[in-house]
Amino acid sequence: MGAVVVGGAGVVSYAMADPGTEAAPAAAYRAAAVHTLSLETKADRKVVPQKSTKPFSAVSVTWKDTQDELDGTAQFRARNAESGAWGAWTTLPEETNDADGAERKGTDIRGGTTSVSTSAASNGVEVRVVDADGKASDLPSGMDVKLIDPGTGTRKGATEPAAFTSDETPPEARPSTVVKPTIIPQSVWGPGLPHDGTPTYDTEIKAAVVHHTGVDSDNQIPCAQSAQRLREIQQDHVGKGYYDLGYNFVVDRCGQIFEGRTGGMDLPVHGAHDYGFNTDTVGISYIGNFEKVKPTKAALDSIARVVAWKFGQYGIKATDKVTLTSNGDLGTDGNKVPLDSTITLPRVFGHKDTNTTLCPGANLYPKLGRIATLAATPGVSHALASQNVVGDATDDIVAGLPKGSSGGQIALVPGSVSGPTATGKKLISQSSSGVPGAGESGDEFGASTATGDINGDGHTDIVVGQPGEDDTGGHSNRGAYTILNGPDFTTGTGVNIDGSYELTNARFGSAVAVGDFNADGKADVFAASTGTGGTWSARYGDGWDTDSTITTTEDNLSYEDAASGDFNQDGYADVALNYRDGSSLGKVVWYKGGSGGLRKAATLTVKGGRSIGAGDINGDGIDDIAIGQPYTAESGAAAGGQVTFVKGSPATSTTAGGLTATGAKSVNQDTSGVPGAAESGDAMGASIAVGDYNLDGYADVLAGAPNEDITRTSNRSNAGNSILLKGTSTGITGTGALTVTQDTAGVPGSTETNDNLGSAVALTDLSGYGRTDLVLGTAGENTGEGNLTYVPSNSSGLGLSSTKTFTRTTLGTSATARIGTNLAP
Repeated sequence: MGAVVVGGAGVVSYAMADPGTEAAPAAAYRAAAVHTLSLETKADRKVVPQKSTKPFSAVSVTWKDTQDELDGTAQFRARNAESGAWGAWTTLPEETNDADGAERKGTDIRGGTTSVSTSAASNGVEVRVVDADGKASDLPSGMDVKLIDPGTGTRKGATEPAAFTSDETPPEARPSTVVKPTIIPQSVWGPGLPHDGTPTYDTEIKAAVVHHTGVDSDNQIPCAQSAQRLREIQQDHVGKGYYDLGYNFVVDRCGQIFEGRTGGMDLPVHGAHDYGFNTDTVGISYIGNFEKVKPTKAALDSIARVVAWKFGQYGIKATDKVTLTSNGDLGTDGNKVPLDSTITLPRVFGHKDTNTTLCPGANLYPKLGRIATLAATPGVSHALASQNVVGDATDDIVAGLPKGSSGGQIALVPGSVSGPTATGKKLISQSSSGVPGAGESGDEFGASTATGDINGDGHTDIVVGQPGEDDTGGHSNRGAYTILNGPDFTTGTGVNIDGSYELTNARFGSAVAVGDFNADGKADVFAASTGTGGTWSARYGDGWDTDSTITTTEDNLSYEDAASGDFNQDGYADVALNYRDGSSLGKVVWYKGGSGGLRKAATLTVKGGRSIGAGDINGDGIDDIAIGQPYTAESGAAAGGQVTFVKGSPATSTTAGGLTATGAKSVNQDTSGVPGAAESGDAMGASIAVGDYNLDGYADVLAGAPNEDITRTSNRSNAGNSILLKGTSTGITGTGALTVTQDTAGVPGSTETNDNLGSAVALTDLSGYGRTDLVLGTAGENTGEGNLTYVPSNSSGLGLSSTKTFTRTTLGTSATARIGTNLAP
């Protein structure tokens, strides 16, 4: 136990010492709560008598008058409940009170700082508030400290009460012209949270106001903890006199969308997010401080989807302007527009447009035009991309094992805050319960894989190609793919190539990709075959499909790979298909999405290779592709292979947009900045993955070079290498390129002949921090057992010291599985 002691120079030092007992371990249920500690004046100091503490994980300081300003600095430090160690001093940024109307006139309304999370569950706190002039008397009156406990778990056996009871009759919900995105309701992320009043309603929505939470530590919160952070913010807002969370919706860096203020997601609930301009607006906040970091593509896409859905209810276009009338007094809580005066703004604007604030941050504010453009595209109803297979706010590893037992398998390795873990892993084959078909030798189940929510139930599904599948009509290697329904993957659907094509040796399912090609809110499946000139098929969410031939020849194709992205910024997912034709030349075909599904748009003049990936490499908001070209003869690549960047572009009045050879750019191991040297047979680009590993707003490209020879005490031929190329505004660059081999410090194992590290690669966010981590397949490890190597990304680059491997032993695969043959993008 302890006391609060206020020294001279206006410093309020608030110390809560040891409680009688340590914080209880995580329980099944603990209600959310705010513990208020008052600051009392005694002579020349302020003190708080000794008090026991209950668990808390966030802190804020509040004061009586919302018009008082803290002309100084408020800081806190907390004591870790488990270790007893005190953390560093952390600043509590001052925050405006954005409630208005009857909500602002409530007796509990208060000014204060924003809430800031502690680094861990805490049971002690120290706070100091320093006035700029060094006078304690100049500090706001009625100050107190709020210790926020977001609660844990769900109360067993309890019937969840209604989130609110309204004092007014809610308006009737309007239908929207845009499909509603998946939104996590407050009843899920904050069950049982107390409220302080009831919702009120506007008559319509005219504009969207974009915010950020503006707290540095929010940049370090993994997406798995976004719900906890929301509970903290909600309790902080209620502690300031709001009836509920001030924002209508909240997104995180992984693209998760959360319901904010209760009252009905599909209704015009009056918010408390922009004093003077809460009326007829929807407030959307992004967790993080975007003065410091850049927003993710997933989050921008999610904000645009919310905007489009809400605007679709009221028939307004996101790229238009709107004239709004201020309902607040000039200067009050930063309001820049006098009462009853009008201002004309974009329909998607930032808090700083109407308030003297930096919100939504220097890096997010310039993206508002991009959000509006996407929200106005015809394909904005598209399903959001997902590789979060387990459903815990982290992506997961999906590894195809076509050489595995039972005619092939897939290995599912769950992600977690600390990276992928073998705990909860699954091996799935056609011999698994509920999976269509039967596991038979040579099926090659797992030769291709992709993920997405195909049936629209909110769970990510897995698509698995099995090009060696024979049918019951005597057609060998007809091929097929299987849709495994998440989250349990014990049910699914088998899909075959249409019977009107040549079926024997068609090898349907050699390549698969997932995207919402017709923007109906459900992900669709693209699959391709290699036999007799090749065929492609797209299966849409409600079961109908389109299909056609890939070429006009009878020659068999090879080395098919497919990637999905929006290459022309129309909101519809497109597909880029890579293959080698019958004359041994690499080709890339762009299939364009639209309301009627996919159609062939163009065969690119840039040559294909053996792998392809998609993402926004040049950071302009439009997906690009990276082509892995490991061999000179088929692609014209440099000796040893290369990666070629091809940019996407928007349609204009004079151009069709989409993928274009203009600005195409290749990088090989002789390019300046790339470690190593281009040597014939290295096969750089045999595998490709695209993702933003350093959160700089540019997707990066990871290329496998599985045949790279590495010399240590002697030559290790085909030991393998992986090369990480950074994205820039002009595409990929050799500058700053990184390589990872089994000889890299921190990476388990050592290089050996025919390991083939880089046989498959992936860039995916396995820890939920918004950065993509590296996964490297080493299919030849231990004479064909294979393994996967996980290399985490962190704020300073690659966390090589935290590298993990997943082997035959940890995954439970056979000795011939060749783990690392295929990885879902």
